[in-house]
Amino acid sequence: MDEPLQSTKRRLDTSLETPSLPATKRARLSKTNLQQPAPKRPRASFLEDHVGRTDTISEWLESIGSDREKRCRSDSYLHHSSDDPISRDLTRSAPETAYARDAEGYAVPPTSGPSNGSIAPSDAGSSRSSRALVEDPYYRDQNLAANHVHMRHRDEQLPEHVANVVDYARRNRESPGPSLDEIYHDRALGELEMRGLDEPRVEDYFRDRVFPQPSYGNSLERSDRQPMSRHAVPNAGSRFKISNPIPDMLYGYSRHHAFPDQQTQLISMGNEMNGTANNQSLMYPFFVIEFKGNGGDLWVATNQCLGGSASCINIAERLNRQLRESKSSKVKPVDSTAFSIAMNGTEARLYVSWKHNDLDYYTQKVKSFLLQDPEHYIEFRKHVKNIIDWGKDQRLKEISESLDTLLEESRRLTLRSSEISPSTD
Repeated sequence: MDEPLQSTKRRLDTSLETPSLPATKRARLSKTNLQQPAPKRPRASFLEDHVGRTDTISEWLESIGSDREKRCRSDSYLHHSSDDPISRDLTRSAPETAYARDAEGYAVPPTSGPSNGSIAPSDAGSSRSSRALVEDPYYRDQNLAANHVHMRHRDEQLPEHVANVVDYARRNRESPGPSLDEIYHDRALGELEMRGLDEPRVEDYFRDRVFPQPSYGNSLERSDRQPMSRHAVPNAGSRFKISNPIPDMLYGYSRHHAFPDQQTQLISMGNEMNGTANNQSLMYPFFVIEFKGNGGDLWVATNQCLGGSASCINIAERLNRQLRESKSSKVKPVDSTAFSIAMNGTEARLYVSWKHNDLDYYTQKVKSFLLQDPEHYIEFRKHVKNIIDWGKDQRLKEISESLDTLLEESRRLTLRSSEISPSTD
């Protein structure tokens, strides 16, 4: 079968020759062409040796980009530019900033000043690579610290009022839950570890099993992947901004079902001062949850928790500021403590956050849980349920009473003003 093909090829080659040219001229042209030097290839020789490797690296970088978009869907700032991506390995080697300490042992960061050339400014208008702001290796030491948001070591002593709330979260529950045997034989839970499932699958498993969605008419409310209002995010005026939080889950209160008798007061305060956290009218949030897929970076999820928790505290502290300014004898400040969780399919880290003074927000780890261990799983579930109970009972009562105090003070001032105003005929 090869001979017919070769004959056909010879006939095609022959048909392409120009028959009008003399044989001697064709010979001269052929001789001239053979003497021409071969053109140089534009590709550098060292690139020629590494084409395969370069293609492999390009495919790897593209895969990282697509994975990052899945991992960081709960962060708002995705900046694109021609900058080379900075390796996440830098987050492991970024130096820990040594801060001075005050009399109570709290870190006192230096006043934020101009950044040196090695640290990219991380506000929304800066030239950025295609990475989420919270992935920046200097995000904690620059963006969070510049806005007085800090992480403390887990072994430091908690303030008394914070320790009391943490003790509430640790208490035993009377309501029945899953048994150790049920958790051990839960194949869906085991799949989270065995198959390395992505963030949506992790979230789907724990939704409702551990994090309940309140029913309609409940005073408690949960928002999923809703941006928090920008005015809620702490801002000390630095060019290094905190990324606008978009928690995977956020617990707070329903405006109309939690505060049916305080609507007049809430309206008079305006959205920036009345505890509104997002455009879903979730009020006075206290619990942030951030999910990652297996292989997702819990360091990044913790950064998201720091910003989200500080925003929750900032909202509650505005209410406390109004209470102090009212000068009512019934003033009782609201506990602005907030909780957050950074987790994937195998591990969960529970944090507590609070306001230390007029400026500083602190976060500290309460406990880590190995979710594939039945005992740890049940402990984790217990802490979550207790935190939600604290939020809808004790904390909600404090906020309702505080709003009532402000309403009474407003009516008293209005009445007094009308009494001293001169009458007009």
